[in-house]
Amino acid sequence: MAGKDRAKGNLNQGWMRIFGILAALLFTQACSSIAYVQLNDRLPTKGTTLIGKKAFLSVEDERKTKEFAGRGVKREFDNFSESIAYSVKKGAEPSLKQGLYDAPSLVKEAFRLRVENEGVEIVPEKKAGQVELVFALQEFSLDLVDRTWKVRLGYEVRLLRDGAFLAKQFATGEAERLKILGTEQADAVVGDLFADVMNRLNLAKLFRDAGQ
Repeated sequence: MAGKDRAKGNLNQGWMRIFGILAALLFTQACSSIAYVQLNDRLPTKGTTLIGKKAFLSVEDERKTKEFAGRGVKREFDNFSESIAYSVKKGAEPSLKQGLYDAPSLVKEAFRLRVENEGVEIVPEKKAGQVELVFALQEFSLDLVDRTWKVRLGYEVRLLRDGAFLAKQFATGEAERLKILGTEQADAVVGDLFADVMNRLNLAKLFRDAGQ
């Protein structure tokens, strides 16, 4: 009888060790998981008025703070990534995953897609007499304040030739959404605001204003 009790005790201890190991693994996985924003962008209707135009593209990061995630986000998520997973939707086509980007690289890719969407040919080198489109990122941030996601985006696009200013446009916006679970609401509010503010850019008018 005593032997059976010892065997039963050893079995219980074995199960307890297994449960302990599983709990430790789950805890480690939860602690090491990285939170990030999934930005789902959408392009405006394809344009044709600028077909035949050529431009060199550049991006300048003019943000006062270079971090995308604010203090509230970092307090809530220890391992919040500054990288943003970027996907884009063109018309009725399904969304295409573009990859992971930091903020300046993300806006450069989004800007490039919009310039090409308007029919402008992007040249690989800046040469004398070549039109240059400069995307100046002035604000792009996400914060979490009182359980509310807050996102801001602001930029200025400048058209230059040989360093001489010809025309410019700017746009800013901010939005917020209540946090319910994880980063799902952050994904939605960042994606919606990003597409809205980026799509305010009127490249055809920019070229007209510059006499191009």
